[in-house]
Amino acid sequence: MTTIPPVFDFGRWIEDHRDQLKPPVNNQQMWEPMGDFIVQVIGGPNQRTDFHLDPYEEWFYQYRGDMHVDLMTDDGPQRVDIREGAMWMLPRNIYHSPQRPDPDSIGIVIERIREEGTLEKFVWFCQACDALVHEVELQVRDIVADLPPVFEQFYTSERARTCGACGALHPGKG
Repeated sequence: MTTIPPVFDFGRWIEDHRDQLKPPVNNQQMWEPMGDFIVQVIGGPNQRTDFHLDPYEEWFYQYRGDMHVDLMTDDGPQRVDIREGAMWMLPRNIYHSPQRPDPDSIGIVIERIREEGTLEKFVWFCQACDALVHEVELQVRDIVADLPPVFEQFYTSERARTCGACGALHPGKG
């Protein structure tokens, strides 16, 4: 038997899940993954100090409010602004840090499901000289269970937060 997912009212879905789009988590998966994609709705505010590197593209659509994505590239830091109603495709293997300072913002992010054995990186760069300060590579199977220990390990370690290039101390959570 073929299962066809229903069409639904996105505005109503947002209102029904509004409490799940606030800190500390800020996101909600719209439905169980079908096929190759994870569809998440993400609310603001959300400001991160880590950068994520994953081997697949990510698609951003900013439904309400504005956001930006900080990038770290071979050419140095860059910023991509995604205004309300705009969409953007993040290429694979680019360090990125989504920032949603607007508390009323709502966006959709579509990512590929990671196959078993696929590793991702979470890194922090020096805010004084842009050098890599700390890096963790892991397979993320459950973001709620897998990521908090990675972040907490960095935030609580002065050694991990100290830049080897210039000696500056990364603030951690920001």
